[in-house]
Amino acid sequence: MTGKRYFVLTLALCAVAAAPVVALNLVLGDRSLGDPETTRLASEWQQATRGVTYSPPIVNNHAFKTLRLNDRLPEINAVVFGASSAFGITEAMFPPGIRPYNFSQSGNPLAAYLGEAQYLRSHHRGRIKWLVIPFDWSIGFLFEKGAPVAVDLAPQTAVAAGATPSPPFHLKLLDAVSYPKIEILGSIVRDAWRAPDKWRSIRSAFFEKASDEYLCPDGSRAKDFDVLYRGKCSGFYYDGSNTFAAWKRIRSEEVASRVLIAAGPSSKYAQSLAATGGEPNGAFLDAAAHLDRELKRAGGGVIVLLPPLIPGLEDALARARHSGASLARVKRTLKEWSAREGVALLDAGRSERFGCQPLEFLDEHHALKECYEKVFAGFWRDRAGVSGPPAAR
Repeated sequence: MTGKRYFVLTLALCAVAAAPVVALNLVLGDRSLGDPETTRLASEWQQATRGVTYSPPIVNNHAFKTLRLNDRLPEINAVVFGASSAFGITEAMFPPGIRPYNFSQSGNPLAAYLGEAQYLRSHHRGRIKWLVIPFDWSIGFLFEKGAPVAVDLAPQTAVAAGATPSPPFHLKLLDAVSYPKIEILGSIVRDAWRAPDKWRSIRSAFFEKASDEYLCPDGSRAKDFDVLYRGKCSGFYYDGSNTFAAWKRIRSEEVASRVLIAAGPSSKYAQSLAATGGEPNGAFLDAAAHLDRELKRAGGGVIVLLPPLIPGLEDALARARHSGASLARVKRTLKEWSAREGVALLDAGRSERFGCQPLEFLDEHHALKECYEKVFAGFWRDRAGVSGPPAAR
């Protein structure tokens, strides 16, 4: 056999071997985009069972969360807003009389969730009395320009807007041969091989809208409407908080280097401070203060949260020449604004003050439930009473 024929034969054999992998990953790729029907089914299942689930795609949960919020409105009187840095906040962290739903969403900017808060205030005036509004300064949200954006939280609007367009075929193909997708496919095949009914497991993963129900380690019921994390108990609890089951925690040996890098002049945390000199967007402060005044007349109020950072990071940023003055400015501005407007300010940035540990974080600014439990326990402990406005920390 000539070298040319050998080369062609080798390529042909590789193509034949790779074809099933690519074909299966193309199916998985289409499934992971989600669709309005899957979103509706996932929401209906959680409403009926109070189990753990989410609707694909995993990075766009606005439509699913909006359906869940609308279903939960008759039961709640408080809403937690924010991005994924607020995913760890649970209903159990609030005292009797305050019944929240965690409406935080992946990548949701402050301008958007202030608009969401304004929508709820105008459309559900007698129902929602408490709002938790994170001022995420560490990732720059508090410094972005512009005003709160108008948001429509009607279920039909959210589902229509949440439909993910299908990418061009060449991008699908590149995604299908990427290492993460091949690794996920391998995991699905391994799980199917270990399952008592192998063909049932394969059929469920590739051709059915959802998995069978199963139990999480904590006893919660779960059902997967996505194919990426089947059987991992990944997604949202009934109260809107996230299980974080698909995420890896920081390892203890990583902590020192992470803090050192995150406090450096080229980090996103330092750059968000340097770009604005630590001056918050006044339109965001005005919007939160206005919401607080309205809610206080209804017996509630706004709690502005500065989300926890990994222990040691805020201190390191405060000591650094490139970020110290800007950090001091944003903290001073918010403290003075809180005192002037009477808005509750829960500053959890130095999470070590509340007893948070590095292993209670996924990264520098994603705190887990264990840390948030300590933060809110300290906050309520400092309150004079649930009926009055919270005391600022």
